[in-house]
Amino acid sequence: MTGWTPPAEVALPPTALVDAFDDLPLWSAPFGMALLDAVDLHPTAIALDVGCGAGFPLVELAERLGPRAHVHGVDPWDAALDRVRGKLAARAVANVTLHRARAEALPLADRAVDLVVSNNGFNNVDDLDAALAECARVARPDAQLVYAYNLPASMRELYDALDAALAARGLEAARAAVRAHIDHKRQPVEATVAALARAGFATTRVDEHGFRWRFADAAAMFQHWFMRLAFVPSWIEVVPAAERAAVFTAVSAALDQPGGVTLTIPFACVVARRH
Repeated sequence: MTGWTPPAEVALPPTALVDAFDDLPLWSAPFGMALLDAVDLHPTAIALDVGCGAGFPLVELAERLGPRAHVHGVDPWDAALDRVRGKLAARAVANVTLHRARAEALPLADRAVDLVVSNNGFNNVDDLDAALAECARVARPDAQLVYAYNLPASMRELYDALDAALAARGLEAARAAVRAHIDHKRQPVEATVAALARAGFATTRVDEHGFRWRFADAAAMFQHWFMRLAFVPSWIEVVPAAERAAVFTAVSAALDQPGGVTLTIPFACVVARRH
């Protein structure tokens, strides 16, 4: 037992405070909160956040573990890592090391970490098996892995409308491309558990959750900044340019209902242990 030290006061310029104050980012919040609820919090843990992005739950995990722990964040996105550095400085968090790297080539030693987390990170890697094999390499025996990610039925309302619009125009190649995109990005739980097993992790628990995104209408949904950042480009690119206006007009008409547009986002939080 150690003595209690009064925490430092938060005294920051307004702009620095605001820059650091986005504890629950829009898309990653539900996934990250489930992940944080599932992790083992040991005060001397060495942890790894794969695909840490702009820093949630990386920074929050580092603070919850405390200063005797250390958390490594890995991501190939330079701009996001710069944003994390700003948060770490503003919040005076010193127990984080950032690495510009891909999950398939982790810059850590063998058996170096006690905890691996990923908040919608593994579903964005090029090679899931290679990424999980790297996590297994750096994980100590009995290390915990916690992965939160959206399931194949995410935004089913939109994908059903898109598939119907493509089918009505005989765009079978585009339909196949959409299905391939979903299959690559959103693995069913059974496939995730199998991939973890191939890498040397035994799944101990799977918690399934869900949330809703609601919009006044389809136009508002398509113009939403995060939709334009993360989803709309991939929807557009699978549709031949000459057909896009007609396809997305049909999608909008199908989605627009009295009371607006509701998209459901089911997701899983998978907890595993390294053999």
